Amino acid sequence: MAGRRSNLKKRSPRRFAPRDDKSNYMPIAKNLEKLLKTNKIKYEVVEHRKVYTAFDAAQTQDIKETEVAKAVLLKGKKTMYLAVLPASNNCDFKALAKLVDDKVSIAKEKDINQKLKTKVGLIAPFGTLFKIPVVLDKKLLKNKKINLPAGSYTESIKISIKDYLKLENPTQGSFAVKKT
Repeated sequence: MAGRRSNLKKRSPRRFAPRDDKSNYMPIAKNLEKLLKTNKIKYEVVEHRKVYTAFDAAQTQDIKETEVAKAVLLKGKKTMYLAVLPASNNCDFKALAKLVDDKVSIAKEKDINQKLKTKVGLIAPFGTLFKIPVVLDKKLLKNKKINLPAGSYTESIKISIKDYLKLENPTQGSFAVKKT
C-alpha cells in the first residue's frame, strides 16, 4: 500500500461551479444527477484523475480521508445494506450487525453488478437510488461537507452533511474502524 501512495501524483482537482437546474454538463451518474436536482440538493462536482478507491480519491484531491466517504455494499440475511464510512476506515461487521439487527457480510462483485448495476469502486452512497437502507458511520458527522463517489472514476461530488442526511435519512452508528 505504501508504494501505491507514493505513486499517486497529486494535482489540483478541477472544481466546477455548484450545479443548478440550468446546467447542461453533468459528468456524474445520470440517476444521481436526477436525484439531487429533484430534491434541490446543492452540490459541487470535483473532477480528479482516475481513481478506484475512496482512499485514492482523498490522496489525489489532497483532502483529508475523514472528509471522503466510501460506500460498501453489505449482504444481510434480510436485505442488502449500504454502509457509508470514512475512506480511511474499514467496517466492523459485528457492530454493523448489531446496528441493523441482521447478520451482514461484504457483498460479492456479482451482487454489486446485479443489484446496483455498477462496478466496484463506482458505488454512489445513495441508497434511495437502489431502494437499499443506508447505514452511516457517525465519524462523518464531524464534517460540514463530505466528498462522495458520484458513479465515476474521475468525478466526485461535494455536498453538505446536512443535505446528505436529509436526502438519505440513514441509520447512524459507530462501525468504522481504522485500517490495520
